[in-house]
Amino acid sequence: MADDDLDRLALLERLQAQQERLNAQLIELTARLGEEQGHHAEALFRADVAVTRLDQEQALHAERLERYDAILTRLDAESARHAQRLERLDTILQAIKALLERGNGHSETA
Repeated sequence: MADDDLDRLALLERLQAQQERLNAQLIELTARLGEEQGHHAEALFRADVAVTRLDQEQALHAERLERYDAILTRLDAESARHAQRLERLDTILQAIKALLERGNGHSETA
């Protein structure tokens, strides 16, 4: 073999070794990418589960707020009725006090 053939052979062997290293790196990167995609898919699934749970919680929260609002409305109405009762009782009490202050119309003479 001539020196040119040996040089070409050496060059081809170096190129083949370089190609094998590049192939190995590509395989490693592809494997890492697959793992990362798997982790990403898991994270997306967990996020989707969390969003679904939050949607359900939000619906329950809205229902509770409606119930609390209804309770507050009833309490406001009851409070207004209670205030009216207190006003009527105060009116009655004032009338009784006025009657007691006037007396029963009998004079006490001893």
